Amino acid sequence: MDTIVQNHKIIELYPSNWLYNAGVVGFLISLEMIEKNKNIQDFFEFNKLKLDLSLFGTLEVKKRYFSENKISSIVGKSKFYRNYLQSNQKDYYLEFVKHLSSLVDASCDLCKNGKNLDDNVVISLNSKDPGESKFLDRIKAFNVIHSSELAPSFNEFPNASWACKNSISICHLCSFIIIHHHLALTPLSDGSEIFINAPSFEAMWHLNKFAREILQSQSKEETRNKREILAMTIIEYATKIQTTLGQWTSMNIEIVSKRGNEIHFFSLPYQVVQILSDRKIASLLSDIGEFKVLNIVLNQEYKKLLNLGYKTMRWGFTKNNDPEGNSKVSKAINETYFFQKNKDNLYQTAQKLFELYGLIEQKLKIK
Repeated sequence: MDTIVQNHKIIELYPSNWLYNAGVVGFLISLEMIEKNKNIQDFFEFNKLKLDLSLFGTLEVKKRYFSENKISSIVGKSKFYRNYLQSNQKDYYLEFVKHLSSLVDASCDLCKNGKNLDDNVVISLNSKDPGESKFLDRIKAFNVIHSSELAPSFNEFPNASWACKNSISICHLCSFIIIHHHLALTPLSDGSEIFINAPSFEAMWHLNKFAREILQSQSKEETRNKREILAMTIIEYATKIQTTLGQWTSMNIEIVSKRGNEIHFFSLPYQVVQILSDRKIASLLSDIGEFKVLNIVLNQEYKKLLNLGYKTMRWGFTKNNDPEGNSKVSKAINETYFFQKNKDNLYQTAQKLFELYGLIEQKLKIK
């Protein structure tokens, strides 16, 4: 599972369950928050993540988990990770993090890291200190210390994430990873939080980053549904990232929506994702910028792009031949287009719609 590279321990992480994936993305966010000189892109290799464990020195751990700028409290009755640590267990945690590369369990139900290990292999941290042993045993079952809302309360109650009364078994590495998952969740105005899940950590990193940026730039009046958010995020990815989404990734992108202890999943049809992730199509959609046009594509009603293009051309002809403005046409234009650039340049807007339809048709024929 681990390899030695240039005298540093390197640990490889692979995408798995959405909660684990959110934990990994959240951990990367914590690195960016605390270690501002880190280039997160350097950690990605194909679909996996490679971490240099020199990142987990005592100073770094103290800054990330116990300083004023900590990612969140993990001590006592904290909001996200209730009683993960007792106040007298900070030294145990420092020691625990130093040994992360060894804390892999082949039988872990969460990350399934054991796929690279023999079925019976269990590598864990043993301690002669009774207090430390108690801490290590306590974090090896998924419970409220890992998520106050999603996990069961020490085997007493079912949980939303797994729908089981008894907690699942997790390795110590996963116990560390998932106490970062809240950082990867993006809050929406309806009170829910979302995470964009995918088979690649690099794709997840960028998609969730774009989702946060998109939502931060929107006013409350521009609240979008989850389908539109996912579509806008894929468009941003296609226009700003040089690497295109692979076929496997495109087929398995989803939004995980969390509201309290309820979890829901949303996805787009594979064909739609393929269209949105085409760089030329994404660029045109971004340039037009109208949700009416985006929803035509999301509904796979591509012929409507032609109809809208012809209408827009007629409106342009009417306006050019009636300088005073035709009130009926002006009303139709205002009801159809939000951006002034599209209202003022109707012929150009129509041309973009025709070009968009042509690119989509070409994409569909190729596929």
